[in-house]
Amino acid sequence: MLVRQFFRTISKMLYAGDFYEGMPREKAHTPPLVFLLICSIFFTILSSIFVVEKKIFFALAFFLNAFSTPFITAFILYLVAMLLCKNLFTYNTLFGITAYANIILLFSWIPGVAGPAQILKFCLICLGMVKIGRISYLKAFVCLLCTVMIMLFLLQPLKPLLGQK
Repeated sequence: MLVRQFFRTISKMLYAGDFYEGMPREKAHTPPLVFLLICSIFFTILSSIFVVEKKIFFALAFFLNAFSTPFITAFILYLVAMLLCKNLFTYNTLFGITAYANIILLFSWIPGVAGPAQILKFCLICLGMVKIGRISYLKAFVCLLCTVMIMLFLLQPLKPLLGQK
C-alpha cells in the first residue's frame, strides 16, 4: 500500500503544478512525511555507495540532512510567509510543499547532479506556493530568497566545524 502510494505520488509529481493545485491546504503530516522518509532512505542508500570510509557515519549524515532539511525550510519559510503573505499558509501546508519538493532526492545522489537538483527543488517549492497560496511567482520567489538567505546566515556558525574559513 505505501509503495503503491509512493509511486502514485511520483507519477503525479511529473506534473507538479497540477499536483500542488490538487493538494489540500490543510493536510495531515502523514502522507508528505512518509514520502519524505522513503525518498530520504533511497537517497541515503545510493549516496552511501560512493563513500569509501566511515560508511555508517556518512549514511547517518546523509539521512539526517535529507530528512531534516524540509522541516527546517518549512519552518523558516512559514516565518517569512507570515510577514510577506499574511495568513495564506500554515506550517502543515508549507511542510507538504517542501516535503514533496524533495522528490529530487531520487536522483540527486548521482555525482554532479546535486547542485542543479537543489535549484529544481526551490523551483518546485516556489511553484507549490503559487499554486496553493495563489500568490504571484515574484512573491513566492522573494519568500524563498529570504528563506535561503536566513538558512545561509544560520549556517555561518558551523563553518569552523566544517573546516571552512
